[in-house]
Amino acid sequence: MGRFESTAPWYARYRPRYLAELIVRLAQAAGLDGSSRVLDLGAGPGHVASALAPYVGEVVAVDVEAGMLAQIEEPNVRTVVGPAEDVDASWGRFALVTAGRSFHWFNEGVMFARLPLVTDQLALLGDSITQSDAQSRAQAIATELLGEEPPKPRRRFYRELLEKSPFSDVEEIDVMAERTWTAESLIGLAYSTSVASPERLGAKREEFERRVRATFGDAEYHERVSVSAVLGRRSDQRLEP
Repeated sequence: MGRFESTAPWYARYRPRYLAELIVRLAQAAGLDGSSRVLDLGAGPGHVASALAPYVGEVVAVDVEAGMLAQIEEPNVRTVVGPAEDVDASWGRFALVTAGRSFHWFNEGVMFARLPLVTDQLALLGDSITQSDAQSRAQAIATELLGEEPPKPRRRFYRELLEKSPFSDVEEIDVMAERTWTAESLIGLAYSTSVASPERLGAKREEFERRVRATFGDAEYHERVSVSAVLGRRSDQRLEP
């Protein structure tokens, strides 16, 4: 089983969606229309691919986990099981390549060598913070039960990453999102991660749920976060608004 295979239904239900305003502004900035093809890498259950689908002709959604891709239902989203690093010129041209909260899992050197073969625009989407205080506290309970988190790549600011890449002409699109968390949604969110997946928790899953519910009770936890799409273009490809 892959790193995220057991998390697929939790990921689809509990991971925050991208706001419609952010998607509309990204589609406009990237010049997308009904004839455009988009490639979404590390697509998961399709939070980016499905959101962009109404604005384009086709989205190709790529992920190593078949269970994640099985959550996608839009008819103009074609799914491909495999690593993002497989992309090459044989895939054809895309008006835009996207990655939502996933680019840090890829081999940057390989990606920045291959992506210019298929596109002139790359958009990386994510939150301005990795976790809220409530999310961090819930995951800390899993760490107490299981020990240290499994190793994962270091996240980098997307603007910094793109400015040093072939897609160095950078435009950042920001919108504010309001979210509400409860003990149950924090449990579901934790199950969508590699840190506290149901597979990793195993026999300690019941204890994890008990401790999260005892910690948070019936309270609601509210947060406001900045959600961004950082659009990088090859330096001679900037589109006029």
